[in-house]
Amino acid sequence: MEIPRQTQQQWLKACFSAWKQTDAAYSKLARSRNLSLNMVWAFECLSEHPEGVEPAVLAEETNMLRQTTTVVLNDLEKQELATREFHPTDRRKKVIRLTPKGEAVCREILDAIAQAELDALSELRDEDQRRLFELTTGFCRALVDKLSRASDRER
Repeated sequence: MEIPRQTQQQWLKACFSAWKQTDAAYSKLARSRNLSLNMVWAFECLSEHPEGVEPAVLAEETNMLRQTTTVVLNDLEKQELATREFHPTDRRKKVIRLTPKGEAVCREILDAIAQAELDALSELRDEDQRRLFELTTGFCRALVDKLSRASDRER
């Protein structure tokens, strides 16, 4: 038996509402440490690139507009959490690196997030955790495919 479209729409609305609440919780945690959520995503990217990363790569990996990335980098520099330095081989480019203070703040916030995520996950039974990942990744893959096709049709 096929699930009625109206029921599916209600489920999606509830799911997207939960995602918004999750974003709000991440933002609240970030604000408690005088950070924005975009700064946290920048930390995540920078932690994966200890050698430094160009602003364009940071923008791409965090899905931020370049203008937003500039604002985030300004905020990180203002708090002495990151630096923009000239690229070692191309002086037209910049490389962003965490400062020692930035590394400490980065580790603290990312560790707090990871711990909260693991604690929340552990509230589910083992089999439910497996199903959650199977269903979520399947849904996300299908959604990305459908959204990509819709955007390709619009061109």
